[in-house]
Amino acid sequence: MAKQTRNQKVNHLQTHQGRGVAYEQSESYDDSLLPDANELAKLKELDPNIIEWIKERTAKEQDARISFNNRKMALIEGSTTKSFALDIITLIVVVIIILGGMAFSAYLISKDLKVEGTVFGGVVVIAIVNSVLNFRKHKPIEKKPPVK
Repeated sequence: MAKQTRNQKVNHLQTHQGRGVAYEQSESYDDSLLPDANELAKLKELDPNIIEWIKERTAKEQDARISFNNRKMALIEGSTTKSFALDIITLIVVVIIILGGMAFSAYLISKDLKVEGTVFGGVVVIAIVNSVLNFRKHKPIEKKPPVK
């Protein structure tokens, strides 16, 4: 890993008496586990054993990063598995509701309630099609302006 730079530009102008202000933020960070060679040489002058200490700390840091990434991946895999199982259960419930609604509609039609049976069956089909089409759709949440 090496030195990285992240730039963020905000062009949100706030007008006050016709003047606007734009903000820009630049950030540079080094995610390397070891200091650069010049700094290591300076540190070695202060303490000859510092290199071994830095190596041990670097190894611990790397192990911690690997452990963190492994735990994060396990959480993501578990969440994905649970989401998939919930989707399957939802689809099974939808099929059961469709079959039950159609069976009840057929029962009504067999009892000479053709209009009621047809309307009930149509309502069941429309409701299920609507719920399947809206499955997993997320509606954006409206942000309310701050109260002054």
